[in-house]
Amino acid sequence: MEQRTVVRCAEGHLFSTATFPMQNLGTARLGPGRLIRCPQCGRLRSSVPADVSELSGAQLARAMRLEAVEFLT
Repeated sequence: MEQRTVVRCAEGHLFSTATFPMQNLGTARLGPGRLIRCPQCGRLRSSVPADVSELSGAQLARAMRLEAVEFLT
């Protein structure tokens, strides 16, 4: 099963992505945000990994259903 990352776009929308580009480089080198096409608004937005410990079960379930497929690094 593929690992998914729950992210939050600059507009506050929560969704998931199969990969979070270049996450292994860490925040010190490139910063935490990446450009990902938000499935809710359809625009490229700066997105960061969401703190899943702060999300309700409903928010997490909805984010896992909304899936981003295109991204840029």
